[in-house]
Amino acid sequence: MERLWRACADSGDLYQRAYEGLYCRGCEAFLVEGELRDGLCPEHAAAPELVSERNWFFALSRYEQVLHDLISSGGLRIQSRRHRNEVLSFIAGGLGDFSVSRSIERAHGWGIPVPGDPSQVIYVWFDALANYITALDYGTGGEAYERWWCGSDERVHVIGKGITRFHAIYWPAILRSAGAPPPTAIYVHDYLTVEGQKIAKSLGTAIDPLDIVERSGSDALRWWFARDVPPNGDADVRDELLVARANELADGIGNLVNRTITLAARRPAASSATPSEDDELARRRAALPAAIDDGLGAFDLRAATAALWELVAEANRHVSATRPWELAKAARAGDAAASEHLDQVLATLLAACEVIARELAPFLPQAAERIDQALRELDATQGRALFRKLPAPAARDAPAPA
Repeated sequence: MERLWRACADSGDLYQRAYEGLYCRGCEAFLVEGELRDGLCPEHAAAPELVSERNWFFALSRYEQVLHDLISSGGLRIQSRRHRNEVLSFIAGGLGDFSVSRSIERAHGWGIPVPGDPSQVIYVWFDALANYITALDYGTGGEAYERWWCGSDERVHVIGKGITRFHAIYWPAILRSAGAPPPTAIYVHDYLTVEGQKIAKSLGTAIDPLDIVERSGSDALRWWFARDVPPNGDADVRDELLVARANELADGIGNLVNRTITLAARRPAASSATPSEDDELARRRAALPAAIDDGLGAFDLRAATAALWELVAEANRHVSATRPWELAKAARAGDAAASEHLDQVLATLLAACEVIARELAPFLPQAAERIDQALRELDATQGRALFRKLPAPAARDAPAPA
């Protein structure tokens, strides 16, 4: 930390001056009037306090053009485009220098002392950001810093939207000041909410994910994330949505795999038969890996899992259209054509289920392994236990009348 501070000081970017401003303790940041919503911090729904003191400042204004050029050129990629445009708009509005220290009295003794000034401690958003490189032995010029930061092709941060300014503006400027390379990419995600409010302890909206997993299972939670949380925009966490996604797995994939392996277990020839290659199911099966790659490449889990679900839906339509249970009955009665057709139908469904298991693995790795094992062993008992079917959640109590 001391090395980073002194490097910025040697660049002439640290100076002292008196300052008065509105300070949000939750954000650990000064806010301006235009950032408030009805006089409150939009992140914490709390009124900031007026603070007056003499602090050390970082000359952020010197880096306005540098930051604009870095981001607009793609030297620092900010995903999504909306968040990138918000950062560029913030820069275009003019960058003011910002305080990088607090008085030791206001910090109640907590914090790293400013080098050469024991009356001040280093501001948390200078200190916290520095951890990205101090954890790599930046302070001692260690090999880890040279290898994992300076020598890396990519230096990536994944952050919540509420701290975009610190990562996309303050941090690259501090690094440039210190003569260190900036990040190459910042992936910004929006919020999970409860009844429209950000999940946060301070707002009383915290949720324990372990409680959700205990009630609904990890598959339901992971599948809801992949199917319902958008690449841009907040997503509300509701029990009924988790239940719906859990039952989608049970009804869609679980039933498909179970029906397929129950019939295929009685038809050894089906495993070696040639799957159909000239129908819609075959086309969707072949197209799925590329479709998922496209979705993941665009950081859109919803698009990737929607493509997977199109294959699941088409496989279930194929079951309904070919009615393999009727083919099995005819085959048992000695119908050779029905027997051959049944083996091809089952081979086609087995091929679809294998692709579904393989492409499901990034999203539900344990479930994918269960499906793969059931298919390899053609074990119908495993097929029936692939996913839990959940009951509808209890209705919420209506609010009491005013």
